[in-house]
Amino acid sequence: MKRVVVLALLGLACATSRVPQSLRGYDIVIEGSDEQSRELARAMREFGFHVRQQVRGGSRPTAALIHFTFSDPGPDQAAWLNLRLADTRSGAIVGVGAVQLDSTMATARARATAAVQTISAP
Repeated sequence: MKRVVVLALLGLACATSRVPQSLRGYDIVIEGSDEQSRELARAMREFGFHVRQQVRGGSRPTAALIHFTFSDPGPDQAAWLNLRLADTRSGAIVGVGAVQLDSTMATARARATAAVQTISAP
């Protein structure tokens, strides 16, 4: 009986984390206090990432979240919200995501959730 309960709990724990294997074990640092940074931190926590606000020495592997919007020059060019996760020790990019900003991405929460989904996609 105990074995069944333990296996069920392990299965549930694995099912709730949507963190890609390559990012498991990383702390994600999101330093900004603007609305988009707060929503990105919230969304990453919901997806199972361990998020904090500053780099600490001697901690587990850490990736800093860098986010920016970009649009090619010219009329009718779509704007994109881009995310990059950079390892704080090596500077290597360990995760990327991007979402096109359109009418469905009108709120910071919607943009954050969609962007974190792209990082978490297999």
